[in-house]
Amino acid sequence: MSASGSTDCVLPVDVLLEAKTTARATRRQVFATMSAGLACVAVGSCLGWPSPTLARMSSPHWRWPGTGIAHQAHRQPRPLSGDEGSWVVSLMDLGVVLGSLPAGWAADRWGRRPILLLSAPLFVVSWLLVLVAEGPEFLYAARLLQGLASAVAMVVSAMYAGEVSEDGLRGTNSTLVAMLLSLGTVLSYSVGPYVTYRALACALLAVPALFVMCFCWAPESPHWLLAKGRRLEAEEALRYLRDGDTTSSGPLLVCAEADRIETAIVEASPRGTAGTATLLSAARELLLVSGPDRAAFLLVLGLVCIQALSGSDPMTAYSAITLPGGYVLDADQVVIVFGVVSTVSTGAGAVLIDRVGRRLLLIAFASLQFVSLLGSAVYYSLDERTEVDLAAVQWLPHTALVLYGVAYPIGLGTVPNALQMELFSTRVKGLALPAILVSFNVLTFTVSKLYEVVWHAWGKDVAFWVFSVDCLLAVLLATLALKETKGKSFPEIQDLLDPRRKQRNTPTWPS
Repeated sequence: MSASGSTDCVLPVDVLLEAKTTARATRRQVFATMSAGLACVAVGSCLGWPSPTLARMSSPHWRWPGTGIAHQAHRQPRPLSGDEGSWVVSLMDLGVVLGSLPAGWAADRWGRRPILLLSAPLFVVSWLLVLVAEGPEFLYAARLLQGLASAVAMVVSAMYAGEVSEDGLRGTNSTLVAMLLSLGTVLSYSVGPYVTYRALACALLAVPALFVMCFCWAPESPHWLLAKGRRLEAEEALRYLRDGDTTSSGPLLVCAEADRIETAIVEASPRGTAGTATLLSAARELLLVSGPDRAAFLLVLGLVCIQALSGSDPMTAYSAITLPGGYVLDADQVVIVFGVVSTVSTGAGAVLIDRVGRRLLLIAFASLQFVSLLGSAVYYSLDERTEVDLAAVQWLPHTALVLYGVAYPIGLGTVPNALQMELFSTRVKGLALPAILVSFNVLTFTVSKLYEVVWHAWGKDVAFWVFSVDCLLAVLLATLALKETKGKSFPEIQDLLDPRRKQRNTPTWPS
């Protein structure tokens, strides 16, 4: 019997031979993931917005748009100061910190789908604040709201993508979400330099509306439905996602998958129930109980902390004002190329992660990221601390930024996100993912706030040297601690994380 009292589905051999993912099932899972990932396009557009906007708002001739245009000509210019600009960049990260744990708790209580849809009105209100801003305080409030909305979008879309996907598609779908986030950043990079402040805000305001239009039809996560004891609704969602009505064996396969998910939920529950554990119980499992969930938490937490300290936020928000004068392209155009390359690389990561594997991908591309940061660090050290003429290598920081755009999305930008979608049991996922996101954004908030301070106090090169060393730590951690999870089922992954679990679950037979 399954956890809900229904009869387990025992599959005959001919049905097992027919158990292949159809093209339509693949399309449905990818489309469900991408529709949820449109919320991350909104996140990316918020991340990329400061890059083309900060230089404009810091201009001596900048006037705040306010609530009307008629009185604009009579206003005195009020440029944004460097300190105010750093707050505008970093307060989004603080909003993510504040919103991550409530987002995970709410998604566990009320479901992935309704909570993810809730992010849209928060994005809309934030862009309305940008449109009517009469001072930096409006932008501070807008960026905090964008952080709260981004917390919901990133936490819940990660849960959703991992739970609607089959084992063979899980890595690809998780990477698609990251690619959509990069696409949102490219949108800000590409539109921002060529339109007015108001026009950019209006363009980005359309993104959450598109997300609602596409995601409102999507099914609820079958994992969440089964954890809540709603077996019939879960089977209906699985029939759609697995194209379970196409073949005669489809209903049996759907029933068998529902049984497997229920079994995993029951095994993960400390008291043998299928309900979601309390936050205190989940916290105990993650921090105090030796087992696969704690091993996964420590590994992913280490990786995302390294990810946060590798410079992704300063590269996204400050590149347009950090880069030296143009070589072939000016700084804004190089940033657009950087954004496009990042998006394409994220798409490449979606293809590679389930073919090459998580471990090799992280080692190779974290090493490439180290090379790109090392090039920038050397250039800025020579530029700021010596009298060497760098005219012949003026291309170096521009090329290094583009190389960073190749390396980061495939390595540190993809692998930790894929791992956090597949390593945790349903019982602790509602706490583990927000806790990881909080840790990530506490560090990115710190890096974003201090980047300009360090730049002006000690030089640009100091930050790039720190980022370079951080990438070496990523290579070391991946080499020593990361196990390959490509194509493995959840029980197999749990056995990798805790070998003692496999020994306990292996039956012993009398001789």
